Amino acid sequence: MVAVTTPVPSTAPGTPWTADLLGPSYRRRELPLGDDPDGEGPISATLVRHEDAPADARAVLLYVHGLTDYFFHAHLAEFLAGHGVATYALDLRKCGRSRRDGLTPHFTTDLRCYDDELDQALAVIVAERPGLPVLVAAHSTGGLVVPLWLARRRDRGELDPVAGLVLNAPWFQLDAPDRARGVLDRVIRVLGTQRPYYRLPLRTSDLYGRSTHADHDGDFAFDTTLKPFGGVGVRAGWLLAIRRGQRRLQQGLDLPMPVLLLRSSASSLGARRREDVVDVHTDLILDVRSMERYVDRVSRDVTDRPVPGARHDVFLSRPDVLETVFGHLGDWLDLVLGSRTPAPDPQES
Repeated sequence: MVAVTTPVPSTAPGTPWTADLLGPSYRRRELPLGDDPDGEGPISATLVRHEDAPADARAVLLYVHGLTDYFFHAHLAEFLAGHGVATYALDLRKCGRSRRDGLTPHFTTDLRCYDDELDQALAVIVAERPGLPVLVAAHSTGGLVVPLWLARRRDRGELDPVAGLVLNAPWFQLDAPDRARGVLDRVIRVLGTQRPYYRLPLRTSDLYGRSTHADHDGDFAFDTTLKPFGGVGVRAGWLLAIRRGQRRLQQGLDLPMPVLLLRSSASSLGARRREDVVDVHTDLILDVRSMERYVDRVSRDVTDRPVPGARHDVFLSRPDVLETVFGHLGDWLDLVLGSRTPAPDPQES
């Protein structure tokens, strides 16, 4: 595991890609965003590129992470490369590689602000891979942010070249009893408006982090500075922005593109059960029933693939389950991309 404890050096717009913490097969580029709308000073996002992707790729995939997360999914990029897909990934403002001293991690009071770095990332991809369809994969909170962004691009007539969406355990609903959600929303609205930076006193657990990390019970080496086991906390203003986004999505987005929903087949929300009886090979963070309930509000063309034994981030599941996940992803890629195959290598002809 590579520990990152110092800020990422800034690069001016248009400067070359620089070395990335994932090693020589990856490069990164800063996307300047100007002054933070929430008043925390200059901010930026970070775009990561997989250097071993095929030069003759048939498509590009842009990966967007969730809360308390960043891109470290080299195994996913390698799988995609084997299927003729080039991978880029975005660490959003104040997240992962884009965190800086003095910034509140993963904080915004308006999900629409993320449009800036998402638009910039897409522009870079289009410039570097012209003519290729772009697929977007988004996890958890990213699975809420990205469909809303795509809907706004659709409304402006700027959806091309995005051709498909992969949702990895997206966060479509506040997981609380229906009878309590209205009361909670009123509290969130008051606190989020009057005290946006207030950190809600929610119970936290490191069970999910330990179940996925290679130093504990999992198989993946990630930087616990960028993805701490106990999370980065939930701020009232951020949660208010989430609830506004969830209500908008639930009204229906009707994106004109195929959507693949990858999720666990079951949830075991740790806050409601003793950790010693929780099945870590389920979704420990969100209720998968909400994903199933609302995914048709994203698009009418949905392939729902619940995977027994999958974790919250299905791409961090144990190897046998991950094989199933990749099988579903590969089948969907072939379906969506159809007969589009990489151009022949002239050196082999």
